[in-house]
Amino acid sequence: MTEESAAVSRRRKLTPERERELLRVTAELVAEVGYDRVTMAAVAQRAKCSTATLYRQWDSKPRLVVTAWKAYEKDRGIDLAQIDTGSLRGDLKAVVRILVADDPAKGAFASVPPAVVQQEGLMELVREILLHPVLSDLAMLLERAVRRGEIAADNPAIGLTDQVLLSPWIAQSILYGTPATQELMENILDTVLLPALNPQPATV
Repeated sequence: MTEESAAVSRRRKLTPERERELLRVTAELVAEVGYDRVTMAAVAQRAKCSTATLYRQWDSKPRLVVTAWKAYEKDRGIDLAQIDTGSLRGDLKAVVRILVADDPAKGAFASVPPAVVQQEGLMELVREILLHPVLSDLAMLLERAVRRGEIAADNPAIGLTDQVLLSPWIAQSILYGTPATQELMENILDTVLLPALNPQPATV
């Protein structure tokens, strides 16, 4: 790389503060007008930058919006990686509280989930940027419970935890039109998931 091209590269690189500002502006626009009506040009106009800057950093509107959603969650303290209550039940209850608080059917990004079925590639970005980190953090909580001796490492229910916990959270709004509640999620936790993860010896 020549000295001139290196200088251009440095000029084009966003500072962390500027990146957060652009993501904040994106979140504001999504909350105001909905995912479908947000455009890169509108974000650029409000953020006082060029559309080229946005495309260079995020490639596309779907990636920009989903990245803004992730930053929005982080700003609200929604981070499963920080959970460590000292017990599996405590950790999973904390996960449930975060899931209920961050139900996709409400909040600034409520317009994104309906767009998933229409926008090609949007679901893949939601999985990559939002869901895969959640699954990774959940696996970390389970691994910690195994080390504490709370659950057996070979328990097959470990591999089903994400589906048992996340499926009702997602399906509730689709099936019944209402967001999952704390009561519902804790009931699933106490009657389905935890007994499977830590089965009690059968009584004679």
